[in-house]
Amino acid sequence: MRKRMGLFLMLFGVVLAVGVGLMMMSISRRAAAARPQVKQVEVVVAKQALAQGSEIKAEMLQRKPFPADFAPPEAITRAQDAVGKFTASNVVANQIMTAPLLSTTKQAGNLAISVPKGKVAFPLPKTDLLSANDAIKSGDHVDVLVTFKLKITSMIGGSAKESEWHTTQTTLQNLQVLDIISGGGTAGQSGSPAVVLLVTHQDAVTLSLAKNSDAATVDLALRGSEDTGDKATTDGVTEDSTMVDFKFRKPQPTR
Repeated sequence: MRKRMGLFLMLFGVVLAVGVGLMMMSISRRAAAARPQVKQVEVVVAKQALAQGSEIKAEMLQRKPFPADFAPPEAITRAQDAVGKFTASNVVANQIMTAPLLSTTKQAGNLAISVPKGKVAFPLPKTDLLSANDAIKSGDHVDVLVTFKLKITSMIGGSAKESEWHTTQTTLQNLQVLDIISGGGTAGQSGSPAVVLLVTHQDAVTLSLAKNSDAATVDLALRGSEDTGDKATTDGVTEDSTMVDFKFRKPQPTR
C-alpha cells in the first residue's frame, strides 16, 4: 500500500512539473508576441579601419542589421554604392558608411576642415630640437620663441667695429598644433617635414617673417597637457642682459 502511495505521489509530481513548464512556455510566448518589434534595416559597415583616401573594395565592407530609427539618414545600404570610391576621412572598424564619407576622387587631405573661420594653418619647418625629434604631436600647444641676430656697429678709437648680438623673445603663445607633416611628398614629389600651427592671419605674417629671415631662428616650447593656456609675461633677453641679470663676468681684452 505504501509503495502504491509513493508511486502515485511521484507520478503526480511529474505531471505537476510538466504542467508548470508548459504554462511558463505559454506565458513566455505570449510575452514575446506582445513585445513591440523593432524595425531593422540593412546598412553597410567597414570591416576594418580605413585611412583617409583609401580605395574601397568589396572585401572591406559587410552588411549588418541596424535599428531603422537610429540609422544615419545618408547610410549606405548597398555595398556596390561604395565600392570603387575613396574615403573622404578616416573610418574606424564597424563604422556605418555614409554618403559624406565617400568621394569619387582621392582627396589629398582634410586639413582645411579642421581650420575654423577666421584662422589659417601655417607650417613651420621642423628645425628646432623638439619637433625634429618628434616630441611634438598633433593636438599639442606650443609657444614660439624667435631669436634675431643683430649687427651692431661701434666706434672704437675712431674706427668702426661691427659685432653680432642675439635677442630672444616669446613671440606667440599657446598655438594649437593642427598636424605634423612627415615630409617625403607623394607621387615622387619632394616634401619637407613641418609642424602645422593654427594661427590668426596676423600671426601668420609674423611667423612668415621669422621663418624666412636669414637673421632669425625659430624655436618651439611645448606646453604641458594640464596647462590652462594663460598668457605668460616674458622679458626679451640679449647676451648683454643675460650677463648682467645672472652676474656673468665679462671677459676683458688682453693688453
